Amino acid sequence: MIATLPQIILIPFLSLLPCVLWLWYFYSKSVYKRAPLRLIAVTFLLGGLSTAVALGLNLLGQSLFLVTLGRSQWSHILVLFFVVGPVEELTKLLVVYAYAYRRPEFDEPLDGVIYSTTAALGFAAIENIIYLSQSSPLVVLLRGPLSNPGHALFSSLWGLSLSRAKAAPNLSRQRLRVIARGWLAASVLHALFDTLLIATARVGPLLFPAPVAAIIALFLWVRARIRFFSETSPHREGTLLLQTIAYCQQCGARGSVGAPCAQCGAFLPQPEELPICAICSAVRRPGAKFCARCGANLKLPAAENLHARPHFVAISPAGKERIAYILNRHEILVGRTLNNGFVIDHPSVSKRHARVVAESDNYTLYDLGSSNGTFVNGKRVSEAKLQDGCEVRFGRANFVYRAPVTSRVNLSP
Repeated sequence: MIATLPQIILIPFLSLLPCVLWLWYFYSKSVYKRAPLRLIAVTFLLGGLSTAVALGLNLLGQSLFLVTLGRSQWSHILVLFFVVGPVEELTKLLVVYAYAYRRPEFDEPLDGVIYSTTAALGFAAIENIIYLSQSSPLVVLLRGPLSNPGHALFSSLWGLSLSRAKAAPNLSRQRLRVIARGWLAASVLHALFDTLLIATARVGPLLFPAPVAAIIALFLWVRARIRFFSETSPHREGTLLLQTIAYCQQCGARGSVGAPCAQCGAFLPQPEELPICAICSAVRRPGAKFCARCGANLKLPAAENLHARPHFVAISPAGKERIAYILNRHEILVGRTLNNGFVIDHPSVSKRHARVVAESDNYTLYDLGSSNGTFVNGKRVSEAKLQDGCEVRFGRANFVYRAPVTSRVNLSP
């Protein structure tokens, strides 16, 4: 059947209109730092192109399932859970992972939602063209309110996982695990939604409220996450300045640095060293061997290496070490936004807080004019060479530096 000129104009318009409206909604939620329109446009187009890949894989997977299991109601449902849902979410995820995720503009948690929904709506736009070219334009009344936001909302699950992965330690097994969980959740919800739509078509309009309620519930959850990430955006305001606590040299009372002592009125100057427990961040008195709050030994030993490369570890209140970041490049930026190498989600950490640079046989730490300072073994520094077992603090975020077994820094990827 040859399409008429009105159909050639009407089908793309009806296909793109709901997707563009939803795209505008999600894009407008990024208040403090808007994603570049060029990145949005390219991500949208790449999402649309991924439809061809998903269509081919869906047809192949469906054929294999139906040939193996036969044509039945259950085999069609299995196709949704093991082929359609996983394949469509994976193709959209790979588009964002290969392009937007690797761009420096992907620098805050909300970007995971923005770029994932953009790719998903590009995917939905091409799907709309396919459906509308094969059926009545009235189908847009169903796809507009349900399938288009459905694609965007399902994909936002792995979009959030991409943001979490950027802030996770730079270990492939940890980051891939975070992304895989988001992709799996999106795939299952996608398949459940498609199952509800098929059941509605067979049972009748009485079941129609079920997919509508599912989309509304997911929309409310995603909107709550968007609101949270918008309010906590590192671009919203400057780094939260935290008061430095010290003990008065005259009477021993506890007070804030840069203010008079509330007990005797003596001025509390900025101390050369800030004695902070590396385990619980409690202020300790000079000369103390154990923390008064958690009882931790304040002289942390240089424990056996957890990894072949030099790295930072975080220490839990129970004393367990966990790799926070592996130094695997010549220069690593440290800060709160996701376009840093070592991402620290803490209100006392600046957007660009510090950098770590490999020099000769060791790493050197440089402060980048951070608001709350960079400290090595309790002393505020602008530059310091890192030694095995030293305590490094960015603002109030505590870590311990672990050097490799040999003194030579291994920088091979």
